[in-house]
Amino acid sequence: MSHICVGAGKACIDVPENLYPFPIYENFSFDTMGDSGSLYARAIVIDNGETRFLFVGTDVSDAPGEELRERIQNEFFIPKENMYVTATHNHSAPHGGGRKGGGLSRSPEKAEKEAAYGAVYEAGILQAVEAAVSSLRRARYGFGEGKSYVNTHRDILMEDGFWTQGQNYAGPSDKTLAALKFVDEDGRLIGAIVNYACHGTCAFCSKDTDGKIKVTPGFAGIACAYVEARYDDEPVILWTNGASGDQNPMFSSEGFPRVYEKDGYTETTQTPPGTQYIIQRHTGYTHGVDIIQTLNSIKAVKKAMRIVTTQTVVQLDAQRRPEGADMGLNKLFIDNSVRIFRPELCVNGRPPEKHLVEMIPDGTVEMKMWLALLGDSAWIGVAGEPYSTIGMKCKAAAPMKNTVLVLHVDDTCGAGYILDDACADHKVFQAYSRVRPGNVDTPIVNGVLTLFDQAFNDQQ
Repeated sequence: MSHICVGAGKACIDVPENLYPFPIYENFSFDTMGDSGSLYARAIVIDNGETRFLFVGTDVSDAPGEELRERIQNEFFIPKENMYVTATHNHSAPHGGGRKGGGLSRSPEKAEKEAAYGAVYEAGILQAVEAAVSSLRRARYGFGEGKSYVNTHRDILMEDGFWTQGQNYAGPSDKTLAALKFVDEDGRLIGAIVNYACHGTCAFCSKDTDGKIKVTPGFAGIACAYVEARYDDEPVILWTNGASGDQNPMFSSEGFPRVYEKDGYTETTQTPPGTQYIIQRHTGYTHGVDIIQTLNSIKAVKKAMRIVTTQTVVQLDAQRRPEGADMGLNKLFIDNSVRIFRPELCVNGRPPEKHLVEMIPDGTVEMKMWLALLGDSAWIGVAGEPYSTIGMKCKAAAPMKNTVLVLHVDDTCGAGYILDDACADHKVFQAYSRVRPGNVDTPIVNGVLTLFDQAFNDQQ
């Protein structure tokens, strides 16, 4: 291995004006672009003289699949096995080519506009990768960890005996902020790959002061832009999502604020117009400061980096919905948000009684997992959304100290939400995914160990 070379680039992937209004969820649509900054595709390329590895991060909801990775492979000669093309899972932007609406039904209009935006999104990714490849130069690197306290566990048991989304400050929550930092030979920051476990739901379906629902880069994109601006916009800060199936921002629009009724029923209500956008910017700036402090703590002195990649498939117990089940309404019942999204179902202003769907066991489902050994750090890609406890167990079991989980590497083959075994009885909306709750911790941890065994054997 020779001295590593690293390149970084980014490209704007804003939604074209002609696609507004852009359907989001139920009868809500994005009306226009917000004033919190543009959406970006960011890319960082690492070359150790023998192997190249590519990280792509995008300020959208879901990541594309193998087809785009193959296109990148053909145009830039980077093996698709040596790339993570990810999304921040930002709920204040469209889907980028992955799950297309979270598995719920899609109108023809939404499908058409998602396809049109997908072309813009993919073109931006290719532009960012080209900029990264063309800017390759000799570099040094270092890995480190800090803390950020902008997330919280979101499963909460309410007075009426039902689980829903909220701020469960006592619940498990991983506050680790990990970063792989790259500097050039003069010590200038080229870029960093950061990782943190949190959904981008600060302003999901929220109205701004003018009554419009707006596309924004989410708190993660705001944080990245904040850090980049502190370095005169020269570096690229690429944010990846950790094990966040149960993690929301501290004041997510899903579960905050709430109204409480005398019989114990509670539901999310909407803050005054503009409030959630203020909260989102505050969360992004706070997180951005945490990223800067973490980067400042890392000494980027290493020049040689081994790059080893491998992948495996984990089999998990599966379930399916009953024929004809309205899973969209089921989610609204769980989140106590029928009055917001389907007011026509309310009687005398009161939502109908909850009758939650009973899922049916249905064999097994495959979940892809990847491993990229980058010097003294290990980056595990997961095609699913496991709970944070699963992520912490995986990191604890890994034979390398500097281990990170990266979600949304390929959402077209994703297994969806994965509750940890301790939360298997939580009837939250995540419990109605493809993976049947219970008996998942051990198979996923064993998948991590399999990846490391394969990687270590490849080096022998």
